[in-house]
Amino acid sequence: MTIEAIPVNTSVDPQIPERLLREEVRREVRQRLARGTLARLHGEWELTAREYASLYAEEQHRLAIAATVRGMRTDAAVISYVSAVVMHGLPLFRTKPRRTHVTMRAGAATRSHPTVFRHRDSLPEEDIVLVDGLLVTSLERTVVDAIRALRLEAALSVADAAIRRVAWDEGAKVYDDVAAEEFRARLWQRVFRMPGARGIRQARWVLELADGRAEGPGESTGRLYLLLLGFATPRLQVVVPGPNGLIFRVDAGLDDVGFWWEFDGLTKYTDPALTGGRTVSEILERQRSRQQWIETATGRRFTRCGWEHLDAPTTLATKLKADGVRMPGAHILPL
Repeated sequence: MTIEAIPVNTSVDPQIPERLLREEVRREVRQRLARGTLARLHGEWELTAREYASLYAEEQHRLAIAATVRGMRTDAAVISYVSAVVMHGLPLFRTKPRRTHVTMRAGAATRSHPTVFRHRDSLPEEDIVLVDGLLVTSLERTVVDAIRALRLEAALSVADAAIRRVAWDEGAKVYDDVAAEEFRARLWQRVFRMPGARGIRQARWVLELADGRAEGPGESTGRLYLLLLGFATPRLQVVVPGPNGLIFRVDAGLDDVGFWWEFDGLTKYTDPALTGGRTVSEILERQRSRQQWIETATGRRFTRCGWEHLDAPTTLATKLKADGVRMPGAHILPL
């Protein structure tokens, strides 16, 4: 049994690069996964190599988790760590798990397997929730486990996204500072109860930096690199009044050097919820007009970066210098 290849719509703009076409394929596959219309073969999702490659690492791992759980013969395993991050819909920045991670309840066997990593941690019942019918560590527990174990960029991306989950109202476009700080306080309480635990120093640093106003891993990592380069803490999602009552939001304000900073990902060009039916060319023209208005109104120039500028702090520094941004004299060394 096979499934047909997913057609890619290339009519939106002849100038769309291959990476954007790949994003279109990924979106189509994701929609079919959500609808349950992808075929299965011997209990596994059946995808072409192109379709599977179009998925994000989180989506690929979600399929691996489903396959692992179907093959388990015990209900003592609770999905945890990076696998729980995926189940809660949080990002795994530049992290591709090789195994499904589970934490075993007290008394259960903890021997790992080539496809399953079994953790032997204390796991109270209040730290276990149901997500899509599967036992998963709670959001708070997942965040604390993840920010201790993941590399720094991924850890901050998870913390930012989790805080945003509880504090951001997408419908009203409002960020609840009280809810954000209450959630952060609960995370701190867990960290304080873990003196000497592996990765706890990084966890503390991440919680100090975490901010739910970041809209994705690109903004989280960019902010981290800016701090490591010695910039002052940026203001996030800065509101700038526009013409005719419009309200513009800028990703970050670099107040110490008088620049605006924005991260340009792919979703603004491919996600129908964001494009509003506009072509890539129309989106870019609208972006240029918005930028010109903000620069004229505020007297500040923009510096923009994409994924290609987030390979390392030094790569971002090169882009900032090219845009005329004055670099700080002192630098904060990475952990």
